Amino acid sequence: MVLIVGGMAQGKLDFARRELGVTAWNEGTLGEADCVRNLQQVIRDTPDWQEALETWCAAHPGGVLICDEVGCGVTPLVREDRDWREQVGRTCCRLAAEAEAVYRVYCGLGVRIK
Repeated sequence: MVLIVGGMAQGKLDFARRELGVTAWNEGTLGEADCVRNLQQVIRDTPDWQEALETWCAAHPGGVLICDEVGCGVTPLVREDRDWREQVGRTCCRLAAEAEAVYRVYCGLGVRIK
């Protein structure tokens, strides 16, 4: 599995298409494609997302997960938003530990950090 992280609108999907050959992706959902864009939305919108993500990763061992960095900037006032941000960060840490490669994309340029 490959994890790609970076700020919003930094070219993460274009990088995945150009460098990793991604041709199809699920947009904010865990579907049939071998790539999930907007993993942070999956964590926010999917009931039992942890189990669903484990199932997806097992079914797509060579898959690509793309996630926006949501932990930077102003701390949200609403507790649910803070909890969601923490879950996204902790999930990315766990996925990075398991991934064969991790990229951070900034301005469309990817840097392999693992």
